[in-house]
Amino acid sequence: MNKILLLFAFVVWGFSCTSQKTTDNKIQQFVNEFTADSCFYSAGIGIIIKDVEKGKILAHHNSKMALTPASSQKLVTTASALEILGGDYQFKTLIETDGNIENGTLKGNLIIKGGGDPTLESKYFESQQNIARQIVFKLKELNINVIDGNILVDNSYFKPSIPRTWIWEDIGNYYGAVPNAINYRDNMYTLFFKSGQAGSKTKIWKTLPHNTGLKFDNQVVSSEINRDLAYIFGGNTSNLRRIEGSIPQNRNEFKVKGAFLHPELAILEDFKAELQNNNIKVLHENGKSKNNRKDLFKILSPKLKDIVYWTNQKSVNLFADQLLFEIGQKQNEKADWKTGTKTINEFWREKGIETKYQNLLDGSGLSHFNAISAEFFSQILTSMYHSNNYNAFLSSLPVAGKSGTLKHFGKSSVIASNWKAKTGSMTGVRTYCGYLKNSKDKDYIVCILINNHQCSSKDLNNKLLNLLIHIYNY
Repeated sequence: MNKILLLFAFVVWGFSCTSQKTTDNKIQQFVNEFTADSCFYSAGIGIIIKDVEKGKILAHHNSKMALTPASSQKLVTTASALEILGGDYQFKTLIETDGNIENGTLKGNLIIKGGGDPTLESKYFESQQNIARQIVFKLKELNINVIDGNILVDNSYFKPSIPRTWIWEDIGNYYGAVPNAINYRDNMYTLFFKSGQAGSKTKIWKTLPHNTGLKFDNQVVSSEINRDLAYIFGGNTSNLRRIEGSIPQNRNEFKVKGAFLHPELAILEDFKAELQNNNIKVLHENGKSKNNRKDLFKILSPKLKDIVYWTNQKSVNLFADQLLFEIGQKQNEKADWKTGTKTINEFWREKGIETKYQNLLDGSGLSHFNAISAEFFSQILTSMYHSNNYNAFLSSLPVAGKSGTLKHFGKSSVIASNWKAKTGSMTGVRTYCGYLKNSKDKDYIVCILINNHQCSSKDLNNKLLNLLIHIYNY
């Protein structure tokens, strides 16, 4: 009889343990089912789900595998910028002179000295628009009516360059704008096309600004396809741009945006026009800056936390890469790609996060050679969760069904407002990394990196949404 009771107790205990194990591994089951989908037969997938309060990993799949992150890399850049530079940090553009003001005349050159501010005349910041008018207004406050000298630009803060690992298709197009000492209009110019019947060659009839400093070889044709399929090719070693592809037929003013080679030309064009409109004369068109320069005044950027907001909300490559340069400059006195990424790696390594298995080559994620693991992302997100900069960081992330690149994702589902994450996408790449608040008000870190999936974007979105809903409800 005792043996029978003992056997019964063992069976009950075993069933209880099995049931408990099944419950504990429920989220892992969701992940296993997700990764087993035929859409991912040839894909590389890295996933980690973590209870951020307890620091407990709830599920994972290839979490240490370094994969192409696309724009989710901006999480690393913006977190680093907030921690290293601080949320209240501001870029400075100096308005200088090598002369003196005498009776309403500036006897000397007026110099615009760039300090890497990425927000001058940016469409994302109302306060930074009409910058040329703002400069002229300050000159009038100083009672300057004549400039007995020239208007010069000092872009010596650092030398712009294009990463060797960016692909040819991206370089030259608006999203491939690179950091400069003077950035202006988000470093973008606009081409205005006229198109005829499908198959006919198009014409460029206007550029904005007028002086782009570029020459265009237009090979774009009219098409029955009703979307922009025009691509601009060209790097920073030449001012020639070749434009290929197609735009919709029978358009009189079709706009295609490209990346500036020399954004300082645009600010000079606007500034000189504003001087003329305000009857401030410039007496010399040529000349070099002399020594003994002094500041007349400075233009400050919005606070870094506001730049971080738009960097993540709208996935602005220029902002992210400019933050990378500024991190390198302030920590190691050199603003370039290598120094910026090295500085970020050093910072997180000092915080106990291993970086040697990650490959960071830019700040925006535009390089296809960037490689970051889900685990590394989760460690950054965990660190930021406990940081004094957490609120600024969290508020910068797109919100499911509400804002940014997640505005239409999960809009009518339970994860709307509860899933805050940075997305990333390029051909064959889809990534999501952020914070999910579940139905029990617990905060989870969820990082999902997918490379080389074999289904449509719509199908993939549905699969991702389904996984997140399961995690939310658990």
